[in-house]
Order: sequence, then C-alpha cells, then structure tokens
Amino acid sequence: MLKKISLLAPFAALLFCWFSSVSFGQNQFDKVFLAKGAPQQGTITDMKPTEVTLDMAGVARAFPVNEIKTISYGEEPSELTNARNAVIQKNYNVAIEELKKLATQTVERDLMKQDIEYFRAFCLAKQAMTEGGDKAAAELAMKTFVGKAPGSYHFFDAAEVLGDLASSSGKPTDAVKYYGAIASKAPWGDYQMRANNAVGRSLVAQKDFAGALQKFDAVLTTDLSTAEAAQQKLFASLGKAVCLAETNKPDEGIKLIEDIISKNDAQDTQLFARAYNALGNCYLKANRPKDALQAFLHTDILFYADADAHAEALYRLSKLWTEVNKADRAVAARNTLRDRYSGSVWASME
Repeated sequence: MLKKISLLAPFAALLFCWFSSVSFGQNQFDKVFLAKGAPQQGTITDMKPTEVTLDMAGVARAFPVNEIKTISYGEEPSELTNARNAVIQKNYNVAIEELKKLATQTVERDLMKQDIEYFRAFCLAKQAMTEGGDKAAAELAMKTFVGKAPGSYHFFDAAEVLGDLASSSGKPTDAVKYYGAIASKAPWGDYQMRANNAVGRSLVAQKDFAGALQKFDAVLTTDLSTAEAAQQKLFASLGKAVCLAETNKPDEGIKLIEDIISKNDAQDTQLFARAYNALGNCYLKANRPKDALQAFLHTDILFYADADAHAEALYRLSKLWTEVNKADRAVAARNTLRDRYSGSVWASME
C-alpha cells in the first residue's frame, strides 16, 4: 500500500501543476459576459461604444454592446473584480471602498483604468441620487470619464447616468439632452425606446405634455418585438396615461393603467411601482384624492424596491395624508423620504 502511494505521489504532483497552469492561463484572458449564452474569452483588440472585438485564438469576433452584460480583464486586480461584482449587486458603498484600494496600485492597462473611473463615477451618481451626496461631483466624474474614454463600451450607460443625474437635480432640460443623444446615436431599437421613454418623462416634468406624447407614441409604434421592447411599450403606455390625465382626460388614463395592471405580473415590481404611481397621478387629476392615496400606498407597501418610484410615492403620500387629517402618517412618509432618498428630486420638493 505504501509503495502504491509513493508511485502515485509524483503523478499527483504533476496533475496539480497542470491544473494550476490551466487556471493561471485562463486568468490571462479577457472575458465578455453576454446577456444570453456562455461567457466568451480571448483578448480585446478593439472597443467602441457600439461593439467590442475579441481575438479568440486568432479569430476576431465582434460583440454588439447591447448584448454584453459586463467585461472582465485578464490579470485585473482583485479589487476591480470585487468592485464590479458589488456594482452588479447594487452595493455601491462596498464598490467605492474596493476602488479606493486601487489608488495606491499601478494599473497599466488603459481598459482597466477606464473601468475604474467609470465604476467610481457610476457609484457616486447612484449614491447622490438616493441616499444623498454631491451630484455636481458625480456629474463631473462621469463627464471626465466620457472625455477620457469616448470609445468605451460604457458610453451609452454613462449618458443615461448623466440624464438621470440631471433629472434628479431638477434639470429636465439637461436630461432631455443626454437621453436624446442615446436615442439618436444608439443603433439598437431597445436602447432608443428606453431613451425616448426617458425623454418623455423629462418632458412631462417640464409640463410639455404634447412633446412627451410624441415620444411615448414613438415607442408604442416601434416594430421591435423583444422582451425589452414589450417592457418599454408598457412604460410608454404609463407615460401616455399621465399625459392624457394632464390634458383633461384622466378617465382615459385610468382605464389604460388599470388594463396594464390587470394583464401583467405583479412580480415585475418596477412596472407595478410606476403603474400605481401613474394611477395615483391620474386620480389626482380626476379629483379623487382617496383613490390616489390608495394607489400610492400600493407602491409604498408592495413595490418599494424601485427607489425613484418609492420616493415619488412617499412625496405624494406626505401631501395626501395631510388632506385626510392623518398628520402622523404624513410626518412618517416625509421622514422616510428624507432618510432613504435624501438625494431624490422628490426630497428636494419638500
């Protein structure tokens, strides 16, 4: 028995070394993680806002950015990996702490440097728009990133973040500019639809309901039939319903929203949060404050995972509870808004 073990030992050692070298070799590759299908690995040879080219054992393959979830780089620092994963999980404080550790390290590869700058700006923006922070500093950080890396695959995401920052700062005109750039420059229908919806919401904030209706109708008449397109059409219908209410047709808006609620799955928390907020706003225009209160309560109690929608619901509830002589409930809604979403535009309206 002892003899067998001694004979196997060298073989086991060789096997360990082989697996170790394979693992080490895999770490040298860049990896493109796709929305569908297995990750692809190789060496990134070109990057544009619209596509990323990967050399895969001598064969070049281009991946459209709208099909990419994220990218990792060969031999990247563990802190960058940790930060990226934290961003995906929406743990922005953790991500920022990981990125801070990189300040004392030398990162040679430009693509890694770009990711570090992007994720830092992204996290600053997300924090500023929710729990509070310096929105001007976040905007500057994101603009600096775009200026240094105009060819990054993060380009359109960066434009969307800048639009979101402008919206949360009460600057809908600036938001239209950023979202409009995506709608006009992104070559993919789903990106264009999402951007047009965002433009529409910004126009609603400016009380340009005719202009907003045009954007929402542009989304609704798009031929694209993907799951993302279907989702964006539902969001466009909600925006259209609000515009109908704001132009003296609240009953039409209410009917449209009730139809969406009845035909869709409540597991889609973002859709239902926006739907009940839109319904509440339509009820307000129909002079039905008690019904509006119930609609916003749906968002507050059941669909609070969408931060912006929850912030709006809390703002509306703080007013509606006062109207029905529930001062304690109004104060509670106001305090929750300030505590959780101090960076929201709704908190600034208090």
